[in-house]
Amino acid sequence: MSRYSVSQIQVYLQCPLKYRYRYIDKVPTPEFVETTDTLLWTLVHESLQNLYNNINIFKTPTKEEFIADYYGLRSKKEKETVENWWEILNHHADLTIDDFKRRWEFYLSRYYDKHAPFKDLQVISTEKQISFQLDEWINFLGFIDRLDKVWDTFIINDYKTNKNLPTEEKDQYIEQLTLYWLWIQQKYAKYFKNLKAKLYFLHFDIEDEWEITQDKLAEIKNKYLNIIKEIEQNKVQYAMWSKKIFEANQSSLCVWCDYQSICPLFTAINSDDEVEWELSDKSIVALVDQFVEVSNKISELEKEKDWLKLIFQKYVMKKDPNDEKSDFIINGSDCDVKVTKSPKMNVVDKDRFLQKVKDLWLFEEYADISRQNVNNLFLKSWKVSLGDFMWAVEQDVMFIVKKVSKKKK
Repeated sequence: MSRYSVSQIQVYLQCPLKYRYRYIDKVPTPEFVETTDTLLWTLVHESLQNLYNNINIFKTPTKEEFIADYYGLRSKKEKETVENWWEILNHHADLTIDDFKRRWEFYLSRYYDKHAPFKDLQVISTEKQISFQLDEWINFLGFIDRLDKVWDTFIINDYKTNKNLPTEEKDQYIEQLTLYWLWIQQKYAKYFKNLKAKLYFLHFDIEDEWEITQDKLAEIKNKYLNIIKEIEQNKVQYAMWSKKIFEANQSSLCVWCDYQSICPLFTAINSDDEVEWELSDKSIVALVDQFVEVSNKISELEKEKDWLKLIFQKYVMKKDPNDEKSDFIINGSDCDVKVTKSPKMNVVDKDRFLQKVKDLWLFEEYADISRQNVNNLFLKSWKVSLGDFMWAVEQDVMFIVKKVSKKKK
């Protein structure tokens, strides 16, 4: 059974090559670095989780108690990350940590004023990781910030701390919360009649609410199943050595990608369409492994090709061993194979052969000076000096790349 999530599918839609690196090749990414935005997201979610967990046990805190709880969470977080504060503020030189603290407190204070006294509300769960069947073969993973029951309606709530009001990205949020209806249906179907979803854009004090219908769910479910089907088909082709099946997609998000060092598209972007190879040691290791894998595959295919050629040869000889024709056609379903009989000459007496070639004035025509013989003359002989032949040859550098098997320890 395959496992997917909305974020995983969004990576594929953003860039299939990035999806391959992350979910198939599992290329390591840089270690997570805390930022002001991730700190904000964490503190806001933990504060609201504590608020609604208290509401659920009929212990609704006052605004002062709610803000005091936020201060406690913030103080704990500061102690955990005290050594990294300057790194966290690295990209915000014109702001201080107090500026961010005020922003976080403002979000929560305004939210409390707007929703108090929290009546007619029953909290089903907070910060809930969910898993449900998208179909018989696809297991879907998700996360619900808060699930409420208000009378006969269930409401999926999601908090957003974006400083930019989403436009196109908002559709992703709507699809995500709509899909989560399946989990609620599979778990609580008999307890509700209506289902809604609500997005809270805390920075803008905007709440976007909509009703989730069966028609809308079916539309989004089919969309995601088709995308997953495409991914699964591509995985099969990739496993069968179709390396170009997951292609890079250039977008404005490329500059934040974790795979810049190994992405061929990114090197082209940074060099004005002239590819410059500036790869890290880690990338080279991955490419060496890929080269060895390709070499092994080619060797296997060459062996299989030689084996098939031998079978065709024996087939032709057995078919009519006395046939004097030089070309034979063996029919296939889509194309044919042409087998050509060609005489093969072997020299058994080299000296007499060369003398006869000279007698016929053919020596100059057939006395080819091969690169390999010239290299052997200077590189493997103790008696020949390159200086004696500088008028006739020039030295160059040649790169020979071969697959080398490591010795077993």
